[in-house]
Amino acid sequence: MSRIDSSLETALSIGTQSPEASVLRVLVELGVQVADADEGSLLVLDPATNELVFSMVVGVEESALIGKRLPVGKGLTGLAAVTREVQIGAPTYVVGQETKGGAGPRAVIAAPMLVRDACIGVITAVSFREEKRFGAREASLYAKLAAVAGVLVQQRRALERAEREALEREEIDTSERRIARSLLNLSRSAPAAMVHVASMLESIEAIERAARGEDDQL
Repeated sequence: MSRIDSSLETALSIGTQSPEASVLRVLVELGVQVADADEGSLLVLDPATNELVFSMVVGVEESALIGKRLPVGKGLTGLAAVTREVQIGAPTYVVGQETKGGAGPRAVIAAPMLVRDACIGVITAVSFREEKRFGAREASLYAKLAAVAGVLVQQRRALERAEREALEREEIDTSERRIARSLLNLSRSAPAAMVHVASMLESIEAIERAARGEDDQL
């Protein structure tokens, strides 16, 4: 598998060697094949800079595009991110490899990847053939491909969030079990010490309430 830009992992929570990354590449490849395009790419939105970053390409040397940035709103690809709608037509703004066989791109299709109405990236196809034009059929295809990609990312994020919350709960449960075990051992081995433990816990509770600005009601 070709190298995938790290923005895929940092922005979409998808590991570079994960099954999700493989599926995204298949979607890009499928779009290029069915639309009879020459090149395809997946760009990820970098919210910190409001730019789209080339993170996956098909049909072109990766060194020519991977990692390059496109301002949101520039050209059809940038416009797709702003309008959240599929854009087709002749390119007005080109990044990276501007020619192929001596000719510039003749047609572009760009579909926004959406997660809960937020654009997280764009899937594109490009043709360098003079007579090639993308139409409603290709627009419908890319809308579906982008929708699948959005669902994939949303599920990955949900799974990651669930795993993180489960880990946090496990850590809390582990701390509670340790405290309970210590109290049980103390109650058995040194029951008189429980009075001091109770006072200490009450003091900690009072400090914690004061830190939250709450009045001590006990």
